[in-house]
Amino acid sequence: MTRAEGISLTLWVFLLIIISRATLIDASSEKSGDQSEEKRELLGVLQKVLEKLQNRRTVTWERKHSRLPECNIGDFCTVKKGSRFGQLCDCPRGSKCNLFFLKCL
Repeated sequence: MTRAEGISLTLWVFLLIIISRATLIDASSEKSGDQSEEKRELLGVLQKVLEKLQNRRTVTWERKHSRLPECNIGDFCTVKKGSRFGQLCDCPRGSKCNLFFLKCL
């Protein structure tokens, strides 16, 4: 093998290595581009699901614990009908619903 043939063979090997690396880089960039788009789509769907669950959770919490709205001091907090009392709202901390006046005092 002559020196010219050796140089020619070496150049062909380098050319093949460069071409194969270029195709690998293109393929990996396409995969990462596809993966990033898929990740964005999945994150969007996940965010929508979490928002729906958050809305359901607050409604369930209020329904489960029968939370009443909070009223101000001096507001009517209870209604009396016959011998029964019905609570309209919760009095703020430090006050109590007076069953004679039916107000938060």
